[in-house]
Amino acid sequence: MNQDLSVFVTPFALVIGCALIAAGGLYFIEIQFLKSRVQAIAALVAGSIVLAALEVVLAGSSVSFFKAQQVQTSACELEGESAHPEARLGVDVNVIHKHILGCMQEAGYEWAPAHRNCKDAPVATNAYCYLPATGFERAITAFQLRFE
Repeated sequence: MNQDLSVFVTPFALVIGCALIAAGGLYFIEIQFLKSRVQAIAALVAGSIVLAALEVVLAGSSVSFFKAQQVQTSACELEGESAHPEARLGVDVNVIHKHILGCMQEAGYEWAPAHRNCKDAPVATNAYCYLPATGFERAITAFQLRFE
């Protein structure tokens, strides 16, 4: 999510999530803003989902998920160019590409050239060409990349 949009949405999501949890919780201590036990449970669940989604948005806008992937790609590029300075002179251009791919694989990322930004430039230094190997990070990163 765009950082400007997340700054705007965050306070509203926080208020809505907390209000739902409060309304659901108060029902069980006999302060009933809701009509039934089912509505109270639904409010607790919905509030928890809103706050969990907010946590993912806030973590995703910092150095996590796709941002971490971009940082790791840059670190691997620096490592590859430092390890093989002769490749920049045109001796063996593919050695840096292979080094970056290996570095990203060691860091827990897989080459995944399906994203449209990767199709435009399918090079090892393009952070859009990778996805995390583990399930949760992969799902969140893939979700973030849909909006890029």
